[in-house]
Amino acid sequence: MSNYDDFLNEKPKTAVTPKPKKASPDLKWNVLTLVMLLMTLCACFFFVSILQNPNSGLNPLGPSTLVPPPATATWTPIGFAATWTPTVTLPPTDTNTPRPTYTLVPSPTVYLLQTSTPFVTATTTVTPTRTAHPTGVPFNITVTYNDSTTFRADTSCSSMYVAGKALDANNKSVVGLQVKLGGSVPGKTFVPALTTLTGISPVYGQSGFEFDLKIAPVASTKALWVQLYDQSGAPLSEQFKLATFTDCKKNLILVNFQQK
Repeated sequence: MSNYDDFLNEKPKTAVTPKPKKASPDLKWNVLTLVMLLMTLCACFFFVSILQNPNSGLNPLGPSTLVPPPATATWTPIGFAATWTPTVTLPPTDTNTPRPTYTLVPSPTVYLLQTSTPFVTATTTVTPTRTAHPTGVPFNITVTYNDSTTFRADTSCSSMYVAGKALDANNKSVVGLQVKLGGSVPGKTFVPALTTLTGISPVYGQSGFEFDLKIAPVASTKALWVQLYDQSGAPLSEQFKLATFTDCKKNLILVNFQQK
């Protein structure tokens, strides 16, 4: 066989792929060493940061916040000024209002009559009873009868009223005097006497007063009385007797006190 035939019959050779080289074991250890070195540096940085600032957000177990103790009250004494002087407030004293005085009527003088006889006969007269007369100026009383609706539209004939006012000598209203009403009418008795003050019912004037008898108009003959007093209880007028009527146009007894 010739060389030409050997060449034709020779099988083509397949290309041999070179096998990859295995990584050296030293490279793995070098990489692991580098990783550990970086982790060590990070750990050192972490601990140093926490050591310098324990309240850092990197610290998972930060110290608890201390609560400040409550403030304690301090006692400060109160002292008076050097020029402080205690003041004393005296209670008000009651004003003594004297009652009207009374003037006694002089009694007759005893005269001795001398006669021609050596005996002296004494002639005396009977001394009258002394009567006390108040020195204050009394009030006169004027009484008229009216329909109560003349002054108060809210009233009716279902009751009787005694009202009026008090005037001084100059026709000026006198406020604060006592007015008393007593006695009786058929069906009702006013014991103890009713009391009011002048100036309470201005519908009858600046010094007006009023008594509501709370009884329908009845007829009576001077069984009811009215009288004026000062604030100390001394009488300023006579006790005036009043008559009453069944007429509804006379259910208001208007009493005016006028100083002389």
